[in-house]
Amino acid sequence: MEGFLKVAQIDELPPGKSKIVKINDRPIALFNVEGKLYAIHNSCPHEGGPLIEGRLKGYVIACPWHDLAFDIRNGQGIDGGGYCVGSYEVRLDGNDILIGPRRKI
Repeated sequence: MEGFLKVAQIDELPPGKSKIVKINDRPIALFNVEGKLYAIHNSCPHEGGPLIEGRLKGYVIACPWHDLAFDIRNGQGIDGGGYCVGSYEVRLDGNDILIGPRRKI
């Protein structure tokens, strides 16, 4: 698939789990929520907190440093402060997890 890179195998990311992968040395947080895969930039835009270490509730991840929250489906901040993080399309090709280019906000 053009524009997509293999980052993991599906057996490495069972439902309810998350994983850091790298694309061009950029850390991407990959999540499996009820069998659906989502990917966002791992760094909080406020002060760089590692989002993957935050609390995931449903589709919302909260930064572990200052509790800013983001929707992992699209990277949009839900706190009304204008913050957002890059999000990426995720596809499965057999057992391979592929991540595409950053989505436009």
